[in-house]
Amino acid sequence: MDDVILKVLERPDLKDPILIEGLPGIGLVGKLAADHLKDEKKAVMFAQIFSPYLPPQVVIQDDGTVKPVSMDFYYIRGKTDIILLIGDFQGVTPDSQYRLSEKILEFSKEFGVKRVYTLGGLGTGSITEKPRVFGAATSKALVSELEAKGIIFKGGGAIFGASGLLLGLSEMSGIDAVCLMGETHGQIIDAKSAEAVLGILSEITGIDVDMSELEKKAKDTQEQISQMSKVISNYQKAQERQQEMLDENPFYIR
Repeated sequence: MDDVILKVLERPDLKDPILIEGLPGIGLVGKLAADHLKDEKKAVMFAQIFSPYLPPQVVIQDDGTVKPVSMDFYYIRGKTDIILLIGDFQGVTPDSQYRLSEKILEFSKEFGVKRVYTLGGLGTGSITEKPRVFGAATSKALVSELEAKGIIFKGGGAIFGASGLLLGLSEMSGIDAVCLMGETHGQIIDAKSAEAVLGILSEITGIDVDMSELEKKAKDTQEQISQMSKVISNYQKAQERQQEMLDENPFYIR
């Protein structure tokens, strides 16, 4: 088996499309946003990537049949034509991440892609009621352009996986690229953060997206956050009470 197999179902005629990547990552933020965009805009699948670099398994579908693990390309026509890359998995090793990212860009460039948006989560370990959207870009001009949209750019840290590599390889190829990262705890599936990322992406690109279904999922996230907040608060109170008892009675045994 070849290391990366590209199965092309159709070669759509697209005008200056942008590439949007939404593979699984922290909080599934990017995947939730991209999947919602696919569903709402009725995106059409036109190519798939199969590879031994992806996990060695098949996916059981609702009707009981199976399909191989893949990364899937969709297109959306509109004011801004879009190539959307989604999937259930990323590459399983560092070298596979490079090889898959190279193939993704090579194929996208065949359609004239000149700008790439990767979507992901920024894990903070903190509970956030109103997630902010952070960014990283391949040029200072892009940073200046997108800061005006309310995206926060700050130095430090790293972006792992496809969301980061696609930026690095795009920069080497002379393609503009931006990573949009929704602030998230990191330990929950965060539709609220995905909503924030997709809202910013919609504003930047002019893509009109009905957010109502994602808003419903975001409410579920809010409930999870509220429950986590209560658990953390109760734990902190218990710790404080134990410390008070120790201060009052040095011989108190926990």
